[in-house]
Amino acid sequence: MGNQLAPVPPFMPHLQALHVVVVGLDAAGKTSLLYRLKFQEFVKSAPTKGFNMEKIRTHQTTRRT
Repeated sequence: MGNQLAPVPPFMPHLQALHVVVVGLDAAGKTSLLYRLKFQEFVKSAPTKGFNMEKIRTHQTTRRT
């Protein structure tokens, strides 16, 4: 999983944004993962109804999940 969050490789300099879709079973930790990536800490959350979409900015690119 951590390999997916590594910096953009040098052979992909044209990549400006990365769209990530996280899917899985109920209570699998998808929202926890999303908030961990966004806030760099664990956030207590309630079960999600519908879907979450967040824009995550890093020093290198913008990631929307």
